[in-house]
Amino acid sequence: MTLELTLVIAALLFVVGVALILLRRNLIFLLLGIELLFNAAMVIALAGGARWHSATGQVLVVFMMALSGAALALTLALLLRVKHELGGDSVDDLRLLREEVDE
Repeated sequence: MTLELTLVIAALLFVVGVALILLRRNLIFLLLGIELLFNAAMVIALAGGARWHSATGQVLVVFMMALSGAALALTLALLLRVKHELGGDSVDDLRLLREEVDE
């Protein structure tokens, strides 16, 4: 696979991730969009490592996967808490939580 094709795939992942973040009001789709952004960055790191014949791209991807997994676990815990407390999974439900704290 050529470097250009890999960068095009990463750009498509990035665009889809940004579109999910901007266009959807559901927290699950927001989380999916963030994960797609992480995946696009990982594809770019792998392509750079392969291009310059270095293992640093692969090492960086391993650390990014660990970071992504930790962020995913915390976000899913928050999502479950919001669903339990408010009964919904919309971004607007998070505003209700902020209003309760302000009162």
